[in-house]
Amino acid sequence: MEIKIRLSESFFPLLEAKERYLVLCGGRGSGKSEFAARKLFYRSMKEGGHRFLIMRKIRRTLRESVVRIFQNLLSENKIAFEYLASDRKILFLSPNGKLNELLFEGLDDPEKIKSIKGITGIWIEEATEFSRDDFIVTDLCLREPGPGYHQTILTFNPDEARAPWLKEMFFSGKRKDAVVHVSTIEDNPIRKVREAYREQLEKLRTVDESLWKIYRLGEWARLAGQIFSWDVAELPQMAFDEIFWGGDFGYSIDPAAVVKIYRRADEFWIEEKLYQTGLTNQQLGQLLLEQGCRQPIYFDSAEPKSIQELCLMGLDARPSEKGPDSVRSGIDFLRSKKIHILSGSTNLQKEISGYVWRKDRSGMTINEPVQFNDHLISAIRYAITTHCRQQTMPDVAFI
Repeated sequence: MEIKIRLSESFFPLLEAKERYLVLCGGRGSGKSEFAARKLFYRSMKEGGHRFLIMRKIRRTLRESVVRIFQNLLSENKIAFEYLASDRKILFLSPNGKLNELLFEGLDDPEKIKSIKGITGIWIEEATEFSRDDFIVTDLCLREPGPGYHQTILTFNPDEARAPWLKEMFFSGKRKDAVVHVSTIEDNPIRKVREAYREQLEKLRTVDESLWKIYRLGEWARLAGQIFSWDVAELPQMAFDEIFWGGDFGYSIDPAAVVKIYRRADEFWIEEKLYQTGLTNQQLGQLLLEQGCRQPIYFDSAEPKSIQELCLMGLDARPSEKGPDSVRSGIDFLRSKKIHILSGSTNLQKEISGYVWRKDRSGMTINEPVQFNDHLISAIRYAITTHCRQQTMPDVAFI
């Protein structure tokens, strides 16, 4: 049976790397996550009988990123598979007839992870979300004999502020049990993606050198000048004054991003609800309806056609308020409020950690944000600034 896997020359030698740890550190759009999925697929088809554990810090975020990679990969190769959504598991057979299982889990319940048996390999996606202790708990799952060799794959951007332990563990000295691979956008095998991302990433050099190093060069750097310092919290069990939503349109490179916002007086709790590329407006609208979006949802007023399409589907989609210096004034408005990020909103946490003030040529901070990787933040700004400035507050809503 012939299997087709698209790889760049940079990643190709890693298909046969058998070291205990395969560390894939790189810039944005470098193809490291796509390669990790392809390696697990390659091993499944070559060896068979695998039970791979694919992890992110929060389990539900895997559906929007990694699950779709495997579904597309299997479909492209015309391999029958079963996706058990309730168990977050993909099942398919290798050419030798052995069953392969892909288990998609998070550390929402660490004790559950400890009890998983028969794991033959691990992939930790967005490893900077994990603490050192999280990594140890996950890595210990790989302890029983299985087909081939044991390997834990880690994929991440080299943000030193988010995970200094990764730099210390794998980059401070040569380890015999680890292969470290650093990739950039130039290593992505798809030309259209390379061209689109390269232009966007090169612009970072003129606005923030640390962001440019992390996302363009794949080099370790520490960001400074973070704009928001919102904490992570659980949703309190209380009556809220109201609930409304915010969204940001996207498609190929930039994701469609949606948040649900709970308000009590001048205090807000933000829940990430959607963060996904490749969605048409019709698909986005259907997902919003499935998410129970019955309250107002605010989008960029520069997209009137898209907003109208969502309205025709029955959503209460509304244009955001815009005016001179709307981004800067919106930031000031948000900074005047008490805002919490709900636990599980991992993409939002990542955006917040990298949302920083620009610097001038002398390195001095100026009152203008670096507009990069801010899709969920934009959705929050559209919603809160517009709704709270213009809308009449309704009666108390209960959840």
